[in-house]
Amino acid sequence: MKKFVNHVDHAVYLSKWENLDANIARLELLTDSKIERCVRDDMGCAICVDWSTGIEVVSPTPERGPANDALHARLESHGEGLLAVVYGVPDLDAHMAKLKAKGVELGPLMETDPCEPWFDRIVLRERFAPGFLDSWMVFSQIDYADGVIRYVDVREAASAK
Repeated sequence: MKKFVNHVDHAVYLSKWENLDANIARLELLTDSKIERCVRDDMGCAICVDWSTGIEVVSPTPERGPANDALHARLESHGEGLLAVVYGVPDLDAHMAKLKAKGVELGPLMETDPCEPWFDRIVLRERFAPGFLDSWMVFSQIDYADGVIRYVDVREAASAK
């Protein structure tokens, strides 16, 4: 398995529930991505992602509750758009300990769940960090199975021309 370390892993957009289908269709059109969807009732949101392109869209379910209140509040204050940048670290626990020693608290641990269609292709551990420049920041340790992230050797591609 491979992971991004000390590097942006992916971007997360926030969508209203009623616009989710149209927003995903637009992203797929613009990026040639194939976004998979999973509604996590325990989190009160839909998680829609194409791990190979680094694009994620989240949308709170219409019924507001403790699990999705922050997403609803963000939609009310900022509308739809870029929500977070997910930054990959080599070891999430070590990174959290280092930040905690500096007085920076991270949110609760989020992990992949067997209900998610990508469960067998990635191992995900994430924690929310304090916001940065009017967006959210998430620290992640995401291990990708071979073939999930597409890489091109630019030297091979250039020599093939």
